[in-house]
Amino acid sequence: MPSSEEESLLWLAGSGGSTGSVVGSVQGSVGSVGSAPSAHHHPATGGHRSVTIRAGLLYTEEMSSQGPGSAAVAAAAGVTPASADPAEHDLIDSTADATLLAQFHEDAIKQAGVGSFQALVALCAGLSLAADTVEFFVVPYILPSAEVELCIEDNEKGWLGNITLVGLALGGLCWGGLGDRLGRRRALLSAMAVHALFSGVATFMPTYGTFMTARFCSAIGVGGALPLSFAYLAECCPRSSRGCWTGALVGAGALGGVYAALLAWAVVPTTGEMVVLENKEHFSAWHRFLLLCCLPALSATIGLVFLPESPRYLVEAGRDVEAMMVYQRIYKKNSARKGGTGAQYQLSELELPSKRPRGLAPSSPATHASVLADILYSIEMFWNSFLQLFSPPHLRITIVLLIIWVAAAFGLYGLMAWCPEYLKLLRATEYEAQTIHYADKTHNGRVFNGSLENLQYKNSKFINCKFTKMIFSHVDFDNCTFQNVEFSSIKSSKTHFTDSTIVDSKFVDTDLSAQVFIRCKLENNTELSLSGPCPSLDLDYNIYIEEALHGHLVAQLAFVPAAALAGFALTVVQRPKMIGISLFLSSMAALSLMLVGTNSLAILGFEGGFIVVFAVAWTSLTMATVESFPTHLRCTGFGFMTAGIRLSGLIGTATYQTLIGAPLIAPALLTATALFIGSIATFKLPQTHTVFL
Repeated sequence: MPSSEEESLLWLAGSGGSTGSVVGSVQGSVGSVGSAPSAHHHPATGGHRSVTIRAGLLYTEEMSSQGPGSAAVAAAAGVTPASADPAEHDLIDSTADATLLAQFHEDAIKQAGVGSFQALVALCAGLSLAADTVEFFVVPYILPSAEVELCIEDNEKGWLGNITLVGLALGGLCWGGLGDRLGRRRALLSAMAVHALFSGVATFMPTYGTFMTARFCSAIGVGGALPLSFAYLAECCPRSSRGCWTGALVGAGALGGVYAALLAWAVVPTTGEMVVLENKEHFSAWHRFLLLCCLPALSATIGLVFLPESPRYLVEAGRDVEAMMVYQRIYKKNSARKGGTGAQYQLSELELPSKRPRGLAPSSPATHASVLADILYSIEMFWNSFLQLFSPPHLRITIVLLIIWVAAAFGLYGLMAWCPEYLKLLRATEYEAQTIHYADKTHNGRVFNGSLENLQYKNSKFINCKFTKMIFSHVDFDNCTFQNVEFSSIKSSKTHFTDSTIVDSKFVDTDLSAQVFIRCKLENNTELSLSGPCPSLDLDYNIYIEEALHGHLVAQLAFVPAAALAGFALTVVQRPKMIGISLFLSSMAALSLMLVGTNSLAILGFEGGFIVVFAVAWTSLTMATVESFPTHLRCTGFGFMTAGIRLSGLIGTATYQTLIGAPLIAPALLTATALFIGSIATFKLPQTHTVFL
């Protein structure tokens, strides 16, 4: 039992009185009892409250008419304390209770300590975020193989990535709202279970349509990881350490990208020839890759089963007994790890305000007996939560955060899509420069075998020749003549016959479709080839998977230490300053893209350096978002930001894809402009480092 009156515990020493009577009696003796006030300001409400810990360790609040907190609340309610009716008093009391609950939770979780419990929560939440990152990064690795097996046309390939971002946006909205209605842990567990299920289902889908549907459902599931994971862990940590844990979570998400890249390097085919050979297997490499990508989600789902709900959510929802058990569980877990003696948690009874903020009302009223009525009521509650984000006092912070997130996501997603594609372009340009040209050659009775790659025949003649058991890769026959030539057992990639004449020739077991003959004269030829499952597909054997691997690995590996360092800095530096400075420096760093030229190593160096600077803003902005919304809107608000992030990322990737072959000044200026706008918007961010969750 603590002896100091300043101990921040909500404890009633042996009293059997009701909450109301005890609070009333203590408030009645304000002048005669020593107190330790603790001021608390929440950016969303703008109100200041003096939370007082009295003798007997009971929280109460001074609501004198001269106090700034009471004046703000009364003004918000449109009344004065002297003239307020009972309904208006309920509004004032609800706001006061929210402040007291936040103060109580901070002191209770601080007494419970920081240790192995938070590490377990961080592990499960980090695995959830890693699954989110894996979901986004798998597309470039599976695309060549999926293109062959599912007969994906060129105009359909982009939708594999786009449908993922749309699903992630929708998932953020839905699961964020559910996190405020059902609880952080329960919603996160459900989201990861949905993701794991449909990720596994997508592995076995045989057609493009069914595969896209499963991928969309999988993305909806994992879309809840971003808002729920950060809120869940932050509410399990005291204010002094939540910045460090947030940085750890951001780093864990980046490690998901590292996992996907290394797994792809070990499992997925890296050349077009390997893709074609793998396609003949019943369960080819890209299916195995997708199945292994489910491991972070499965691990997170299993781990979350054994974790409790966020105690802050339970306190807010009025489930005091459950919250008390969670605090005790955290205390015991951390004490056991530190070699404690097994002493009991010092809070034995909860004496909290009897009212709760109205944001966490019951899921449905008792009068709603039918299932349809419950569904309609739930939809109404969802809608009301989103409307609160755009109503005072939350409107300003919602708009400011949305502007910053959209600007940051546009630049980040755009550059992370642009860098690997630009590396591929450099490789392709170098490859084309090495093309061997043959002109005005005549080949009579020659047998060709092996492979022809990166060649151009122009104005050449092939008479009584035979091409057998060969691979044509990037071979062009321009204005050539083929007479009595046999093509047998031919596999081709980006091979074309242009303005050529082919007569009295035979095609046996080849994949040379009609589209490879451009303005050609074909006479008296024999074709004995079976058309494949995708006759119009012309796979480029130069898939350049290595370039995507290098680009993603550099970016994600740079994110990890930068996020960790930013987390430590968040304990001493104010959030708006870190966000604004980091975004401004990132915009300046983006301009250096104009200097990298055509050097692949310089591109990778630029990407790594840019990410190191940018990760500080991303980590700080994540922490500020968690702290900027009250408990009953925390996941809803973050979920709305998540939707903005994904949709802005979708626009960013589509925009930067059009700039692959443009001068480097175009992506440099576009990125710098977006991030500079975000840095300017940080001037409107409130200070949240003193906020109690």
